[in-house]
Amino acid sequence: PSVEVARVEILRISDDAQAVGSLRSRQSVMLRPEVSGRVTQINFRDADRVRRGQLLVQLDDQLPQAQVKQAEAELSIARANHRRNRELVEEKFIAQRAVDESAANMQVAEAKLALARATLARLKIVAPFDGIAGIRNTSVGDYLKDGADIVNIEDIDAMYVDFRLPERYQTKISPGQTAMIDLDALPGRRFSALVLAVDPLVDANGRSVGVRGCIDNRKLELRPGMFARVTPVFGVREGARVVPEGAIVPQGGRQFVYKLVDG
Repeated sequence: PSVEVARVEILRISDDAQAVGSLRSRQSVMLRPEVSGRVTQINFRDADRVRRGQLLVQLDDQLPQAQVKQAEAELSIARANHRRNRELVEEKFIAQRAVDESAANMQVAEAKLALARATLARLKIVAPFDGIAGIRNTSVGDYLKDGADIVNIEDIDAMYVDFRLPERYQTKISPGQTAMIDLDALPGRRFSALVLAVDPLVDANGRSVGVRGCIDNRKLELRPGMFARVTPVFGVREGARVVPEGAIVPQGGRQFVYKLVDG
């Protein structure tokens, strides 16, 4: 009888799985004012790169500035009174109680100044980290209520890819491993992600575990929200001997192959 034969091949085999996930920014925030106010300055353009601490939006601060100057004047008077009282108590002209009261008044004045400066600082909306600004939702002259959306800031120099694996893989996946990323938006391109963390909690509904990887995106090719097909690689075996699946003959709980030899 005729039979089909094939040669044993030496290949590189990887132990992997298939999953789907989404890309997200390494850092992302929607800027919102903590207090209400009218916009007097906007110091960025849509899609501008911004730096940490950069003033982006200035709200009307005339009244808080006046309150700061008033608090500074009150503190200056309180310090002068306290200094004078300490000199007088040393010469026995006044009682120690007057010095204690002037010291308390000075502390109250310092607290008022700190409060006025904190109120003034809340009218300056600054970038919390380096990133790229989105499309703003306000203009100069708008009156913003506290908590209103202004603009989103995205740090996308590195991207996170979040995906889930069935619970049976929880002992295989670990930080430091590699996952290959394919994106429908960029067909034919493959990216490499480094596994950063594995969620210790298994989802009771889907019996799956959450995994987060990181992708180098300094070329800014990727965007948050992209759909990703993820192939986490648990291990690689070099020089594995491989035969066609049809050559394997199962008998009971064991597997056999027929080997052809000369003669």
